[in-house]
Amino acid sequence: MDLKRIFEPKNIAVVGVSSRFTNPGTVIFNKNLHEMEANTYGVNPKGGVIEGREIYKRVSDIPVDLDLAIIAIRAEYVNQVVEECGEIGVGGVVVVSGGFAEAGGEGVERQRRLTEIACKYDMPVIGPNCFGIYSPPYVDTFFLPSERMVKLPPGNIAIVSQSGGFMVDHFFSRFYERNLGVSVAVGVGNKAVVDEAMILKYLENDPRTKTISLYVEGFREGEGSRFLEAARECAEKKTVLVYKAGRTETAKRAVSSHTGLMATSSRLFSAALRQNGIVEAENEDEIINFAKVFSFDLKPIERGNVAIMTISGGHGVICADLCIEAGLKLVEMTEEEQEELRSRLQPSAALVASLKNPIDLTGSATDVDMENTLIYLLEREDVDAVIILTFPYPPAISMQIGRRLSNIAAMYDKPVVAHTPWLPKYQMIVEGFEYNGVPVAHTIEDVVQMVKALYKKGQIMKLMSEKAASATQKVE
Repeated sequence: MDLKRIFEPKNIAVVGVSSRFTNPGTVIFNKNLHEMEANTYGVNPKGGVIEGREIYKRVSDIPVDLDLAIIAIRAEYVNQVVEECGEIGVGGVVVVSGGFAEAGGEGVERQRRLTEIACKYDMPVIGPNCFGIYSPPYVDTFFLPSERMVKLPPGNIAIVSQSGGFMVDHFFSRFYERNLGVSVAVGVGNKAVVDEAMILKYLENDPRTKTISLYVEGFREGEGSRFLEAARECAEKKTVLVYKAGRTETAKRAVSSHTGLMATSSRLFSAALRQNGIVEAENEDEIINFAKVFSFDLKPIERGNVAIMTISGGHGVICADLCIEAGLKLVEMTEEEQEELRSRLQPSAALVASLKNPIDLTGSATDVDMENTLIYLLEREDVDAVIILTFPYPPAISMQIGRRLSNIAAMYDKPVVAHTPWLPKYQMIVEGFEYNGVPVAHTIEDVVQMVKALYKKGQIMKLMSEKAASATQKVE
């Protein structure tokens, strides 16, 4: 099945619009009519006019070729509309409506029939019981009013989630806070037809997508193996991230009631992810921070050797603790090396700086001291990555510090990440860093997690390379 038409549609129909503005179909219709690029047509058996636009009585009455139909009507009427869509060659369907397998009883048969119709016409169907697709600037099938949620700009991260609520509340809100955009976001719902494996195969060759973040709870029988195969192939070209919930027995029961899926063993699933080149996030914060750092296309690191540069000793100590807990290593500085670095500092900082790792330049540091220290660290062979803890409180640190340090980072093939306080007055510093490819976090834990992501990816790449070499030797 070809998913391109549903992710980049030119013409869409919304089935289930009405004069009631809170109706899900009407919300979707208005959002796409006024905020997205696809030509939008409304469908209601009664016809009429809404927002000055003609409302058609049937999908087949619409006088253009449709790439996507979004269905938001009562479950018992859905399949006949899907059949009609198949008959006229609609590119694909999103079924927002609930009342299928998740409801049990006759809903199970209703979903079986939906799958049958979609396969008959080789027509991709997202859902049912889902948020569907957000694919800027083309289409937005989420049935939440725009004023109630965050709208993300186009970006290079794709989101695929088994929970629409988690996607909108967690991914979208956190992405907005971190200035991140999305290529595509999909709430898969019941997966009657299109599942994660099919979406991954599409995203593997999607030029808009660099990183793919997935939230999963479990899989039906046979789905897990298909998912791993598709994720492995995709991970050869792009970074694939997974956050799996449902680890405890109580949570596994919740998974079953939420999605009707089987929650797999976390230990076995984690091992399978690693063996297939997929980076696993351990919690809700890591999946966001991992996505951010990979969206900057920084080089993964194999050894995990880190240097910390700060002007606050306390922050440096906290960062050191978190690095060790994350499995990273702090590069040791000999007395001779400390003196070499000290000779590059201005007298005001050289007299008081503590140049072990973490390197605390203290509040006496200037922009030039931070620049010279960063150059020294990036030129060291044993340093894989540098964490900069930036605090623009001292008067000798200018608001240009982000741009100045990122200019230096851009000259080296090593990842540099930065921490800056989350205050609007420091946005200039954040933009200065990120303009030149240095991602910024607003907590120390977040900035360490970004380096942890690069280390995990480096370790996985090493493992996959060793497996490939071993396989080659066996063939020879």
